[in-house]
Amino acid sequence: MFELPAAGERRYLQIANDLLSRIAAGEFPPGSRLPPERELASSLQVSRATVREALLALELMRAIEIRLGSGVFVLPEAARGAGRAAGLVPAAAGPSEILEMRRLIEGESAYRAAQRGTEAQFEAIGKAVKRMQVAIHDLPRFDRADIEFHLLIAEASGNRLVESYIAHLWNEMRTNPMWDRWYDRTRATQHRHRSAEDHEAIHRALTRRLPEVAASAMQAHVDILAQRFMDLEI
Repeated sequence: MFELPAAGERRYLQIANDLLSRIAAGEFPPGSRLPPERELASSLQVSRATVREALLALELMRAIEIRLGSGVFVLPEAARGAGRAAGLVPAAAGPSEILEMRRLIEGESAYRAAQRGTEAQFEAIGKAVKRMQVAIHDLPRFDRADIEFHLLIAEASGNRLVESYIAHLWNEMRTNPMWDRWYDRTRATQHRHRSAEDHEAIHRALTRRLPEVAASAMQAHVDILAQRFMDLEI
């Protein structure tokens, strides 16, 4: 039987291993639907977010298929074998872990930027917001402007370690298959409109040099992303 790596004992990987063992044992045969997310969370005594991340991991391995609004279905063994052969075994941070860190460090980054940023830096941040607004229907351009916005705020914080860590965090998101799989499902046009509005509110707080407002606006933005993660119908 194949098992996922421990990866620092991440809880979602433990749950994924448990479900994978039960699939291999025939408790959930190919084509069958797994129990609802809430039922799994209750029986396994973990949060829904942990179950959701475990399901994302299993989907990356091609052990299951998540059909939004319909449920989670077990794929044939051949598909699972192909997933293993392709190296599709996630061991990275899950979306909830990334979002938790973003809330902590990017909130502080916005706070410091409001205190220390220059007018020229605020202008550059505002231009990134404008690029997001005009690229609502152009996802690659929208994403580039989004990344630039957050990195510019980190630079304006005046703390090189904060700037370096946020750059690392965004690189982690760009290369993290778990994050990418989830994020792809939450990039509807209406969400991009809301995201642009959030960024505009953050920029407005920065230009007014309101550190607490800037930090709160950034944290609220991340909280909305976290809520979207949980709002997807599985």
